[in-house]
Amino acid sequence: MLGKFKNNSINQINVIAILFAGIFAFSSAFIMIFNEYREFSKEVVSLEQNYILAQKRLAVQQTSKLYRLINYRYNELKDKPLETIYNLIAKEIDVVLDDMDDGSYFFVFDRENRVVYESKYVNLSNETREKIFKKARGFYNFMTFKGDKEVENISFIREHKTLGLVIGSGVDLEEIGRVLAKKKEEHRNKVTSFILKILTLTLFLYLASIIKHRYITERITSEVKFIIDSFKKASSSYEFIDRDKIKLEEFREITSHANLMIEKIKEKNRALENLNLNLETLVQEKTKELQKSISKNKKLLKDQDKFIKNAIHELNTPLSIILMNIDLYNLKHDKNIYLTKIEAAVKVLQNIYGDLGFIVKQDRVEYKKEMIDLSEYIEQRIDYFSDVAFGNELEIQSKIERNLFISFSEFELQRLCDNNISNAIKYSYAKQKIQIRLYQKENEIFFEVENIGDKIEHIKRLFDRYYREDEARGGFGLGLNIVKEICDKNGVKIEVDSTTQRTIFRYIFTCKEKN
Repeated sequence: MLGKFKNNSINQINVIAILFAGIFAFSSAFIMIFNEYREFSKEVVSLEQNYILAQKRLAVQQTSKLYRLINYRYNELKDKPLETIYNLIAKEIDVVLDDMDDGSYFFVFDRENRVVYESKYVNLSNETREKIFKKARGFYNFMTFKGDKEVENISFIREHKTLGLVIGSGVDLEEIGRVLAKKKEEHRNKVTSFILKILTLTLFLYLASIIKHRYITERITSEVKFIIDSFKKASSSYEFIDRDKIKLEEFREITSHANLMIEKIKEKNRALENLNLNLETLVQEKTKELQKSISKNKKLLKDQDKFIKNAIHELNTPLSIILMNIDLYNLKHDKNIYLTKIEAAVKVLQNIYGDLGFIVKQDRVEYKKEMIDLSEYIEQRIDYFSDVAFGNELEIQSKIERNLFISFSEFELQRLCDNNISNAIKYSYAKQKIQIRLYQKENEIFFEVENIGDKIEHIKRLFDRYYREDEARGGFGLGLNIVKEICDKNGVKIEVDSTTQRTIFRYIFTCKEKN
């Protein structure tokens, strides 16, 4: 609903405010009337409860009088026959007690539930007498007829054990209806008067608020209209708004800020006009500088690319010569521990050379896929890195399933295998075994490299370029990023499990049948 107010005029907002005020006023009146009615309802309930309580007290008092009268007469007549005592007691009750005008009545029954005495204007049914006799003591409510009207009665019952009588006094509750009807009539008149007063006061306040809002709205609207018209003129001619024509202090403050803004706009326009005079010359000069800088950067990038390619190419030649001479020496002599360490270091450099070569050629060369015997290829790479492992006091153990073929680029496969085996060697604890496994499940081939070393803490970042888990060890952080790019390109799944006991890199290839 607030969204609807955004584009409304002051008049519309004022009408809505008046409507809300009216709703609030009438709602308040309704709540007051409702609360008055609720208080009256509580008063009616309280009045009814107090009336019933008073009638109960009356029934108890009258029953006590009746009991004392019977007890008194019994002490005087106890030597006479029981029937005679009953008759004399009935006459005494009729004379002494049953002429009161408090609305109470009396009844006395013997052990056979026969009526000894019953007030003249009370007509109890046999069923009611039986229930009273069974009750024998306490309060009992029952219904009687007054003419054609059924009336509720309340009585208090007590037993005179010596004479074997059930005695009691009761009153009807017909009077409460008349009392409540009178009370309701008084309340109705009170509420009617209250409603008229509230409605009159509410209507008066509502009309007063309408007149007040009307006056304020017209005054605000006229000044807002003047400010809007002044803004329109200022937008084209930058004329200042006449502050003396504004009467409301808040709008005078707005006008002061608006005039200050107009002055600043004038200054900015003058500055822009001066700037435009020299802008074309400045743009041409900056364009020449930018073109010169771009040409220089392109040349630097080209020279850098050429240098890296030549450096990589030149690096491979001495490395190949070193390895070839080591192989020739090993053919003629026994293995030399120092040459073995040199050979291991050279092979590590060759692995780095392979990664750099892949990065340089990445966007320029499309590597052709071919059917490769993965089992035989991995054994070749294990043999290649065996001296590197030996030089690091490690042993490579393998479990290779035979005749497993995949369609893959040999250059990319070498990067995948070499980076995983060289990483296993680099991050293994000394004098441990590196396990390399290759096996098939259904139509998938699993290549696993397992080593014993520190747990990898950030597996999700492991394949990010330039990320190294252990900064203290050498490397550029390129190898596993290259592996990830090759796997994504060829649909190879990667799984890494690392604990404090072991780390496994698992690569899942799709199996291909040899043609």
